[in-house]
Amino acid sequence: MRLPADLNIAPRTVEFLLALGHDIVRAGQVLPATAEDNTIIAWAIKETRAILTQDLDFFSGPLR
Repeated sequence: MRLPADLNIAPRTVEFLLALGHDIVRAGQVLPATAEDNTIIAWAIKETRAILTQDLDFFSGPLR
């Protein structure tokens, strides 16, 4: 599974998942640290990735 990890996922968690063989990239590696949810979603769609997040209010509005 191809995953982008939202900015609130610890780098250590990403490293652990990479070690297990998962294709995971922290959003901050490819997007600005200030990237909004819509930007992360648009990037994930373009890259065909499911989003890993712990943000309880991640994307609480319409896509723009």
